[in-house]
Amino acid sequence: MTVRIGLIFGFLFCAMSQTAQAGMPSVSLTEIASLRLQSISFFLLVLLVSAWIFKRLWNVLARDFPKLPELSYKAALAGTVLWGLMFLFVLTMISGARELLTPGAWEKNGRTYQLADSATEQTETPEALLEARRKLLGELRSALFMHVATHQGKFPEKADDATFAEEFWFQPGDLQVKYGYVTGDKKTEPAEPLAFEQAVYGDDQQLVLFTDGAIKVLPLKAAQEVLNGK
Repeated sequence: MTVRIGLIFGFLFCAMSQTAQAGMPSVSLTEIASLRLQSISFFLLVLLVSAWIFKRLWNVLARDFPKLPELSYKAALAGTVLWGLMFLFVLTMISGARELLTPGAWEKNGRTYQLADSATEQTETPEALLEARRKLLGELRSALFMHVATHQGKFPEKADDATFAEEFWFQPGDLQVKYGYVTGDKKTEPAEPLAFEQAVYGDDQQLVLFTDGAIKVLPLKAAQEVLNGK
């Protein structure tokens, strides 16, 4: 009975996307925080359901093999977690063996790794470089909004006050240049400049991140006017 109640509660928690309001004040999560919460709750629900299925299958098998002990739900849950950790360890070992067998074949691209040949191909054209610039600035945006979700809806006053890893501040490329950050208090309405890339790519484009989450590609002159206006 306890297991069924837990599963039902987990299902309702995952299915609930909105909070009913009847004139009472309520605290709502940001979009990023809500997505994180939904992902965690879905993972927990899948884990609980998988443990229940494992328990039923084990006990059905135990009926034909009397030497097998009957499995409780707690034991099934522990076995499911242990099994998942074992697969994670095996996949990590495979990934490490791949790097040892092919040294230098993989290069770091942001926070992931890709084949060195594909990395060269992606940086051959200005369009591919611009897409990589957008992607990494988008990752910085996600990190900043996660900071907002855990700090009462406020952006860090300066870059050094951010609570995430420093690697999010580096622009793509070999120069290891950091993104610029607009210091001081910032508000989302109207949107204000939040972070911007340094103009080191030799083109007439500069990416600027605004407090509403928008990433705009602006000519250098227009970007400077926007940042100087702040």
